[in-house]
Amino acid sequence: MARRRIQLTIDILSETLARLGRASRSVDLEDLRVHLGLPEHDGAAEDARVARALREMAARRNFAEHGIAALKQSVPTLRAVIQKDRPLAWIIRVAVPLLDDGRMDLRLEVQPDAAASDILQDMARRNDPHWRLDALRAAIAEVAAETARSLRKPVERLREQVRADLREVGADAVTYIAHLDRALRSRPFAVGPNVARSLNDTLKGVRARAKVVAREDARLRRLRDQVGFGAYIQKFRAARRLNRRIVFHMGPTNSGKTYAALERLEAAPTGTYLAPLRLLALENYEALRERGLRAGMVTGEEVLGEDDPTHTARTIETADLARPVDVAVIDEIQMLGDPDRGWAWTNALFGIPAATVIVCGSDDALSHVRRAAEAAGESLEVVAFARKSPLVLVDEPVPLEAVAAGDAVVAFSRRAVHENREVLVAAGHSVATIYGALSPEVRRAEAARFRSGEARVLVTTDAIGMGLNLGPLRRIVFSAVRKWDGTGERALSNAEIRQIAGRAGRFGHQEVGYVAAVDAGGIEPIRAALAGAPTAPAADTRFYVRPDLIAIDSVAAEMRTDSLREVMTHFARATFYAGSPFQPSALEEILEVARIVDRARLPIHEKFAFSVCPIDRRDEIAMGILERWTQARAAGSSVPALRASPTGELDYQERTVKLASAYLWLSRRFPDTFDDVEAIRAMRGRANEAIERHLRDTATRKAERRSRRAGSGR
Repeated sequence: MARRRIQLTIDILSETLARLGRASRSVDLEDLRVHLGLPEHDGAAEDARVARALREMAARRNFAEHGIAALKQSVPTLRAVIQKDRPLAWIIRVAVPLLDDGRMDLRLEVQPDAAASDILQDMARRNDPHWRLDALRAAIAEVAAETARSLRKPVERLREQVRADLREVGADAVTYIAHLDRALRSRPFAVGPNVARSLNDTLKGVRARAKVVAREDARLRRLRDQVGFGAYIQKFRAARRLNRRIVFHMGPTNSGKTYAALERLEAAPTGTYLAPLRLLALENYEALRERGLRAGMVTGEEVLGEDDPTHTARTIETADLARPVDVAVIDEIQMLGDPDRGWAWTNALFGIPAATVIVCGSDDALSHVRRAAEAAGESLEVVAFARKSPLVLVDEPVPLEAVAAGDAVVAFSRRAVHENREVLVAAGHSVATIYGALSPEVRRAEAARFRSGEARVLVTTDAIGMGLNLGPLRRIVFSAVRKWDGTGERALSNAEIRQIAGRAGRFGHQEVGYVAAVDAGGIEPIRAALAGAPTAPAADTRFYVRPDLIAIDSVAAEMRTDSLREVMTHFARATFYAGSPFQPSALEEILEVARIVDRARLPIHEKFAFSVCPIDRRDEIAMGILERWTQARAAGSSVPALRASPTGELDYQERTVKLASAYLWLSRRFPDTFDDVEAIRAMRGRANEAIERHLRDTATRKAERRSRRAGSGR
């Protein structure tokens, strides 16, 4: 009954708007109904009343857009809570001193009294932030004074407790006050019946933590000062001298954001492109050379191109943070949130010395980029890009049996990829295969087979999300919407779904991209992600960092130790304290490697190099080889190339490629120890050929056998 009355009222309001010369679609009829109090009152409203309501609603909107900012300048203690076309809600912030010298305030939030509320309501109705402004200031001052009087006893008790704490911590009072003040600034208390209890209960824990911080060992505090946020930003001296301008090319996959950034890079006298993958660095190095530029490429394993290039393409871990350039492009900036590699994007974002820094990525990274620009005191311009071709969700499940040419089936483990691949090959498809354990060379070859049509279907992990040219890809089919993230199985985030799905329908190859799921249960999560549902905020939004050699050496000298594990443990304590803007990047894995390399008699900076060597830390065989390499380095011996069989199984060849890549990485740091470079390159080449041969042959043999069986049956 109530719903029918509301609909009838809305119909009446539509007719009234028509008489007033207003199109009903230009007005939110439900908001207008609520504003008029209908149908709870008379169920209708005369034209004049509706016209007046429309004027009031328009005034409030204008006031919300423009007047609030002006009012806040006049009355800084006011805060507005804006609700669409509803009366504005207001809060007064009251600061009550906790120390007599004003070094610390208690921040309270209280609602305006009747006098202040009336003035604020009239301001909004009139859209006039100066209406009775002096009377408003007086009313707010009275509210603040009354709030302080009402809380006199609990605040005085808190003052006594704080004074007692200061006597207890003695010489470290400054640290105690600074920590407590930071905590209080982020914790305004709402004034209500239970505010006294809330103050006492909340501040008990905060005071206890402030005392712990104040009592910390002076040596640890000195270390913290050396690696704190301000010190971290300022250590990038070349970047800080440039007064950099940061431009965020923000948009989804297939929106042209990176293409536009690379055009800026190519037009600049000098520049660098920082890639998340060696494959992307190689592709853009080749593109720079094709433009006739003096180009070079640098990765952890190799250096290619000109000796003194004007433009370089690099993997992000090898970013040159000392040599200034005109333009730097940092790709896939949302990788700031990656626990394993996020430190490299943090270093580049704060430290790349370029007059213009163009970062490319999804809108999920905006808050991180904005915080970084503000912390460094640099300007930020956000340029939004829209996807160039539409992305359409297939409403019905697409089982593996229904996969067609031009499709990519996405899974989230090596095992699942091979299982899907077996099904598709058995169904008669020729298949290209891409997953993280494959080398860049093999991924590129497999992508080329798919582009050329030699392979009709692609089976892949989320490695498809960046760094591959997959021109004819028409449809992404998710075989799962959950993944193992190293600690447990979880649902894919909306950002991850969008990143992967966006590879379908590349502009210039397909007019439309399609996205589907193997099972019905995957459709709704994909629908929500494609509709733009934001990714749930991360529980921890701190920047990932990893110590560099300067930090390692300073901490080792301070602690008088050459144990890398001890240094890394204390570095973590000094850097990742409560309230720090940092969090450790894959620190547990590095600590485990540090335990192994500490067995070798090496300088600590060499131990650190071995600890961050790109080796599979979950592979016991690989870890055993790494330990033998450290012992050889300590003994002054050279390390010969590994012996590898060209007939080994697929996982054996994959391990061979990874170990060869680690050897080449170490050869750039310790060329006198890892000196069998040509042999190791040849070995890696043979292993890559064996992997590609296995993937190519097994992707077609079953299909050929099936075709022959079908022919003999006829």
